[in-house]
Amino acid sequence: MDSKRLLEESVLRIAICDDDKTDRERVDALVQEYLGKKNIRANVKVFDHPDTLIEECEQFRPHIYILDIVMPMVTGIQAARELRWNQPDAQIIFATSESSFALESFDVNPINYILKPIAGEKLFATLDMAISRVDISDGKSISIKVKGGMQTLRLDEILYIEYRNHVVSYHMRTGEVVSTPTLRIGFAEYLADNHSGKEFVRCHESIAVNVAAIDKLTKTDITLRGGEQIPVAKSRYSEVMDSYMDYRF
Repeated sequence: MDSKRLLEESVLRIAICDDDKTDRERVDALVQEYLGKKNIRANVKVFDHPDTLIEECEQFRPHIYILDIVMPMVTGIQAARELRWNQPDAQIIFATSESSFALESFDVNPINYILKPIAGEKLFATLDMAISRVDISDGKSISIKVKGGMQTLRLDEILYIEYRNHVVSYHMRTGEVVSTPTLRIGFAEYLADNHSGKEFVRCHESIAVNVAAIDKLTKTDITLRGGEQIPVAKSRYSEVMDSYMDYRF
């Protein structure tokens, strides 16, 4: 991962989605005003359609979403359900002109439900609350031995770990593969020494998957964020399912 991307991902990320141009620009202006007053560095992306939001945020992964509810084809609540599946810790703020959706919206555990026209003070107070719950550092990292030295990897960037010919390879979200030198120990011992927490679970004799990277799980395959598939051994399916459900719920 290059230093520019690491810098980008170390700041607050906010996504705004509203199909109404006037409302969309007002929310964006209020967010920029808030960030300026608080002297907070952030990457803000604005979307006019929930489909584009869902597609691009697979990689952008905002800490905070500000969503209109009444939008074409996909409502803000439906979009939030899709986003929540892959980002259980994201903070969701609904902004809408329809009060009738308030009860339904709490199905995705939003931090607030703000009626339009949006008042700056109301949004600013909600952003204060959302930011207080956000870990901008994006979680833990691990330093692994590679040829020529050591390399630090963020755990949430790792999709899965593969063991082959006594070499452990980390398959990253960027497509990069980071490999260790030849090891004298087996895969189980390596995982026990380096990944003893709940972030990874063995889905195959030679593969351990990052539970947070699982998008879909069947009895034979795992579909990861980004669409790549890896196998699930029959003997390990129950353990993977238990880890997956613990993470989601």
